[in-house]
Amino acid sequence: MMFPNPEPPPETVSINKAINTQEVAVKEKHARTCILGTHHEKGAQTFWSVVNRLPLSSNAVLCWKFCHVFHKLLRDGHPNVLKDSLRYRNELSDMSRMWGHLSEGYGQLCSIYLKLLRTKMEYHTKNPRFPGNLQMSDRQLDEAGE
Repeated sequence: MMFPNPEPPPETVSINKAINTQEVAVKEKHARTCILGTHHEKGAQTFWSVVNRLPLSSNAVLCWKFCHVFHKLLRDGHPNVLKDSLRYRNELSDMSRMWGHLSEGYGQLCSIYLKLLRTKMEYHTKNPRFPGNLQMSDRQLDEAGE
């Protein structure tokens, strides 16, 4: 007797729908499901397991959309997204260098966006008091400045 394959978690489907090769904006509902998924699993393991199977180095639109969704996760996802993503920082740098060699299309944009994401990761690693979305109360800012 054969059983049907279980349905993948909704965040897996949303990651694949959000990060695709179509030159249209990422749908907010898919990005939101990705963000909520990180809070549900308390990290970004599912995100990275899906993204690592995508050909980000061979399609600039795919890479750009990855950057966009990853930026949203760093900003609004679970705080462990940063920790789970640090192991991929060298891959992000390598991809940035690779896209930087292309002068047409989205290549340069991808290169710069990947550098920005890498810088954001480094900043939040060095300054853990500042949340990914950088929103803090005056009291929190005063405490961070001490």
